[in-house]
Amino acid sequence: MNRRSFLSAAAVAAGARTVAGVPSLPTDSELAVNPTTPAELDGSPGGAASKQATPAIKGYVKPGLESVRDTFAANARLMGTGGAAFAATHQGELVVDLWAGMADHDRPWLRNTRVHVQSTSKAVTAATAMMLHDRGELDLDAPVGGYWPEYATNGKENTTVRMLLSHAAGSTQLPGYTDLLDLDGNGFDQYDEIARRLAAAEPDWEPGTAHAYHGYTYGNLVSEVVYRISGKRAGAFLRDEMAGPWQLNTWLGTPYEEQRDLAAVKPWPEAPVHESVAEMYASVTEQMAEMALPALTDPSTWQYHAAFRGLLGGPMDVFMLQVGRLWSQPKALAAEFGAANVTTDARSLARLYTPLAMDGVLDGRQVLEPATVREFTTPSPPGGVDLLIGREQKWTPGSHHANAAFFPGLPPIYGPNPDAFGMSGGGGNYGFADPAAGIAGGFVRNHYSNTMGLSALLVEALYGAM
Repeated sequence: MNRRSFLSAAAVAAGARTVAGVPSLPTDSELAVNPTTPAELDGSPGGAASKQATPAIKGYVKPGLESVRDTFAANARLMGTGGAAFAATHQGELVVDLWAGMADHDRPWLRNTRVHVQSTSKAVTAATAMMLHDRGELDLDAPVGGYWPEYATNGKENTTVRMLLSHAAGSTQLPGYTDLLDLDGNGFDQYDEIARRLAAAEPDWEPGTAHAYHGYTYGNLVSEVVYRISGKRAGAFLRDEMAGPWQLNTWLGTPYEEQRDLAAVKPWPEAPVHESVAEMYASVTEQMAEMALPALTDPSTWQYHAAFRGLLGGPMDVFMLQVGRLWSQPKALAAEFGAANVTTDARSLARLYTPLAMDGVLDGRQVLEPATVREFTTPSPPGGVDLLIGREQKWTPGSHHANAAFFPGLPPIYGPNPDAFGMSGGGGNYGFADPAAGIAGGFVRNHYSNTMGLSALLVEALYGAM
């Protein structure tokens, strides 16, 4: 990715109880690594010039993959003042399940610690539609209006479900969002009203002729289709029909009683960044000013409203603070807002992606038909430059995007195979699958960093050890 493309992506991405039956680890699997030499934080955003002891790296790695744990220990400072977790499966087997750091200032990160994952939420929401398709209840090439009649108006009559799931529908704006929603989390649970406004709106382009990231409308668009078919919106569908059978420690709409154990989102500034990108990253603000991104800062453009700038703020430092504030609000987390408010752990993200890496198999069971996996992992037309992000992008009906290095100087975020895919969220969380290698993984953190540095290094170490 070139520098301009990264900055465009960063401008948008900055924007996001344990289920019974989760497999337990062996009792002797807790590992700890404490290098004798403390790590020194760099002077990049979120860094400090002081020494800080490296946190213990806990969890499990399959024998032979110890280098993944060692890489985590060597780069633990990149967690900043928070914590992180990384999990991966290979040929369906859990081979890595590691965590470290702090969930809050007085709470260590634990094996089942969940965190808000921003746009990685879209993959979870899309998975509910994937299940309905697998059951034969949802046709990707049927008009959305066949399931949601009110949507088929004002130029959206021919919008297909595939377009909706692949960011090609042009429904990026929620009319009147600044009146309906606020930063205390009010309004996010007004599902019928949000659906009514989305259905009445005109598309930002002729559906199917271009694509652009539906950053804040994606979840409600998909959830409404799920609701019209099943009688359950995506969060309830996930809870009732996927979380148990798939053993996911995942919530879309996190009940208040389940929020007490969440990792706390750390406010701006971001965590330290990897040395290979520190110099460039330190000057991001200046470079963004030079780029003059009028579409994202001009209230007369659809891009401004697609990014919820009217709610979240204008300048990037304000925007980042407001994102952290919003997704720390109990009301906002409790709502089913599937574009951005899922809470989960790394192991659950790896499990969610495992069937997509294994031709539909999870724990030896065929949970998805191979044809469904192909539909939800194959890039959809039209392709080309994403009109909001400003870079070449490949969207699939599952909202996963193609593999790439997220920043010059770092490895590709989903490993070396170009056809690996995943869904990342602003701040550095993601899940991914690589069918060619039979690998799936998940990474979560609570002190955000958009460079994907720590996670990319962990994935690189995993492939190197395999």
